[in-house]
Amino acid sequence: MKSDIRRMAERLLDPTLNHTEVGRLINRNRDTVRRLRRRAVQAGLRPEMLGDLPDARLRDMLMPSGHRKVRCVQPDWDVVVRHILATGDSVLDTYDDIYLKQQSTDTDLPPMSYANFCRELAKILKRRAPEYRHHYRPGEVMQIDFAGFQPVWTDPQNERRKSTLLIAHFPFSQFCLGEVIQSQSRADVIHGLTRIFARLNAAPRRIILDNFKAAIDVARSKRREARINPEFQAFLDHYRIVPDPARGREPRDKGAVEGTVRLSQRYYARVLRDRTPRSMAELNELLQAALEHLNDKVMRRWKMSRNERFLTREMSCLRPLPNTSYDYGNWHPGIRIQRHYHVNVEGRDYSVPSHLIGEMVSIKAMAATIEIYHDSTLVAVHPRRAVTPTDDTPITDPAHMPENHRAIWRQNPDALIARASDYSLSLGRFVCKHLEVNTTPRATYNMLKRLLEVAPVYGKTTIDAACVEALRRDQINADALWQILDRGPKKLPRPEPQPAPTPSENIRGAGYYSEDDDAA
Repeated sequence: MKSDIRRMAERLLDPTLNHTEVGRLINRNRDTVRRLRRRAVQAGLRPEMLGDLPDARLRDMLMPSGHRKVRCVQPDWDVVVRHILATGDSVLDTYDDIYLKQQSTDTDLPPMSYANFCRELAKILKRRAPEYRHHYRPGEVMQIDFAGFQPVWTDPQNERRKSTLLIAHFPFSQFCLGEVIQSQSRADVIHGLTRIFARLNAAPRRIILDNFKAAIDVARSKRREARINPEFQAFLDHYRIVPDPARGREPRDKGAVEGTVRLSQRYYARVLRDRTPRSMAELNELLQAALEHLNDKVMRRWKMSRNERFLTREMSCLRPLPNTSYDYGNWHPGIRIQRHYHVNVEGRDYSVPSHLIGEMVSIKAMAATIEIYHDSTLVAVHPRRAVTPTDDTPITDPAHMPENHRAIWRQNPDALIARASDYSLSLGRFVCKHLEVNTTPRATYNMLKRLLEVAPVYGKTTIDAACVEALRRDQINADALWQILDRGPKKLPRPEPQPAPTPSENIRGAGYYSEDDDAA
């Protein structure tokens, strides 16, 4: 197919047509045709040359662009572009270091302003630096970002509170999800993503995220990789998701979600226009309604909605969720175990297996438990207890102690009471009373050790009865307990039988049924 400039050149070089006829064919004035033919003659253009010349060369011959008068010093754009692409410097640094400092001093023209420098550089970079178009496979990537729009809700005290809008986007199908969270803190972001995965009932293989502080400790740049926060990395490991942080100040790394965020907040703001939400739950309900409307809208590119494309092409490619939901906790990595084989978490010591002395462990402090990991393996779990002014006792698991420490720990009063109470409550009360009478727990330890050794001979019932009788007589010593066991504890007197209750008049006797038989 011929271009317009080539058809125009053929008409202009046709000697059988006059200026008026050519002007009628190419929709130009007769004087314009005369001027174009004069240019063709000056350029030496002939009909046999049209097959070898490109359209751009024909356009330059027939309609050359006018040159503006130079009013400022023009930079060497080749040097400027090579410098920016090689070093990654900002436009302002390039303008100051390359253009202003290296311009010629033998001219009276002023330097180009920074605004014009940016405008001209953008045009040149658009031609010389093409953008790469990302191609995603179904179910492979999910991008997340925060919206600039902050939804507002009113609490019971009629105070307006701002919240944060978290958007998750699948670039393959353009399907988007969202969650309204309180802030961009690590806990809120993790809880928001957990609810998004639960609503989706699946998880992607890779996630592209921005450089927000809740997830990234050190931002990614051209010279170094990003460092993920340990708590956020543990959350991603639970769902087997690989993080892919975007570069700082490079929105093109996640350009798909940028457009979706703008579109989502526009739909959401339209829903909130005439409403006054009273809770975060109501905000989320309205958000899901807005996103459902957006996902059901038919796209011109694929002739189908985001929801249809996601369900038919991408949903089956996502990974299933783990069997257990993620339990959020604060991570304390890189803790070295000291010789006392305890780690301190918020003022209280928790025991670790003694063979890990000198090793590095990671601690996960959750709401109800403290988990300790070594080489990604769980080695200790303790119930979490808050420290109070009257309670800061270490929590120690006897299984974590070496054998000699465990022998000493067995003589601890608390351990003695716990060991006796595990056998029976009566023995636990007797041991507790025995510790109050004796000044050292060693005598109690020897008595309990000997008693538990012969427990299979006497039986639990006999030992319980002997402890109850010793407590009733207030004979809290080992000799008295052994004497009671040797002769046998006294049996408790049987309770006296209660008199039988008088029969009620409403009870029907044998005569009642005999009367019925006679009547029959």
